[in-house]
Amino acid sequence: MCMKRRKACAGGKNSAGGGHSLLCSWRTFAKYNLRMQSRHSRTSISDASSNRKLLMQACRSQHWGHGLLPAPPWLRRAVRPFGRLRLSPAVLLVCAGLSACATYHALPLSTAPTLLPAPKDALDMRQAARFALIHSPDLTVARAQAELAMARADESAHLPDPQFQAMGAPPTVHMLGLTDAYSLGLAQDLQGLLTEPARAEGARAKADQARLELAWRAVQTTQTAATLYAQAVLSTQKERALAKLAAITRTEAAHSAAALRQHNTTIANAGSDLSASLDILSQRDAAARAALVARAGLKAVLGIEPNARLRLKHLADPPPISRAAVIRALAKVRDLRPDLLALRAGYHAQNEAVITALLEQFPAMNVGFQRASDNTNVQTNGLTVTVNIPIFGSTQARIRTARANRAQLHAEYQARLDLTASDAWRTWHALVLLHRQVGTLEQAVPVLRRMAARARAAYAEGNLSPASYVLLETSLASREGELADLKQTLWQDTIALRTVLGLPPLGADADKKS
Repeated sequence: MCMKRRKACAGGKNSAGGGHSLLCSWRTFAKYNLRMQSRHSRTSISDASSNRKLLMQACRSQHWGHGLLPAPPWLRRAVRPFGRLRLSPAVLLVCAGLSACATYHALPLSTAPTLLPAPKDALDMRQAARFALIHSPDLTVARAQAELAMARADESAHLPDPQFQAMGAPPTVHMLGLTDAYSLGLAQDLQGLLTEPARAEGARAKADQARLELAWRAVQTTQTAATLYAQAVLSTQKERALAKLAAITRTEAAHSAAALRQHNTTIANAGSDLSASLDILSQRDAAARAALVARAGLKAVLGIEPNARLRLKHLADPPPISRAAVIRALAKVRDLRPDLLALRAGYHAQNEAVITALLEQFPAMNVGFQRASDNTNVQTNGLTVTVNIPIFGSTQARIRTARANRAQLHAEYQARLDLTASDAWRTWHALVLLHRQVGTLEQAVPVLRRMAARARAAYAEGNLSPASYVLLETSLASREGELADLKQTLWQDTIALRTVLGLPPLGADADKKS
């Protein structure tokens, strides 16, 4: 039987990749105990001593540690009083559960970027925001950070593990009557049990804070995607308007240069036309750079390859937000914005930390049971108590620190609420002015476009001077560029205001209109 058990454990050693464990030896010991009980179930109580000898023989047949040393005699003597005990299936289940430990799984780093190709169809603002929520690299990192924060919160919520102590002291001299001394003890921290409810509640609040901070990062990601979308679309519109004007001024500058060579114009007129052409080219290039930067930033937020061709749909004006809507949103913003909810969860967690610190000012106490035997084989059972004497003020310092952290979070939450109200009203007043300016330009630009079209026809027929024609085209392009800039600012402020008020970052009405 012992040889079979050794072979079985040896097979487990080869399959597990590491030597014998203490748990493997004692699982085999328990199984052997059950088999001996079933075999001798019909024997009388007087056979208990022989049964105990069989159990000790099975115990001695196992290896200790990593298969290098036999079980120490003091440990065999320590467990000898338990030889008559029958191991129930529940005990075996607990022993088997102890072996269900976490295992190592490799997580190799990637060797290449994992950016995605651009979607085949053109995106609108809402689709771009949804794409960013799924594929944004920054949001992927934020999810991993939230998982880490929740894992740390869960780590602090568990009960303290009991402490097991074992000591063996074989005599260094061989004398009659001397035996191996041993000591076995099991202790539990009572202060950990006392503070467990507060620590568990604080851990739940920290986990909620991590989830809410992740939600706020998601809101910020959609805000960034929507803002970059508006910048890319409107900067491209401005670039096209300036490119059309640049072609006209470049042609007129070339005509003026040819006339100057033929002495048909003055150098002042030729220089003025060339300077106007260069100014328009500079404005066109600036608009092109702004559009390029906005598209590159949008691709980065969406997790799209930088060289991919990203198509964006036309963007209509954002819907206005009324004063009444701002008042209603501010009344409910503390229950809508994830960052404010996260601050409240963090404050609740810190409040539980204050309670935990107050409970820890009571002396820490460890209580345990100990069984020991000296070298003369005198065995004792006793109760051990370890008490921490708080006389140097460390617990009071922890209480002061916890209360200071709670006060800081209280002040931060109030400051965030105050800043929300001030930012909301400042942005709303700016939006009112922007809507008025955009409305004025949207009424004037169509008139300038009709005038420029007539001037273009008259210039082609030779009925309008080049200077007057270029002046009208320049005025039209300038107003169109100004309108694109105002709409870009209008979209940025609208998105920012909806974020501050805790509203969806995209205007549904604007999406339907576009």
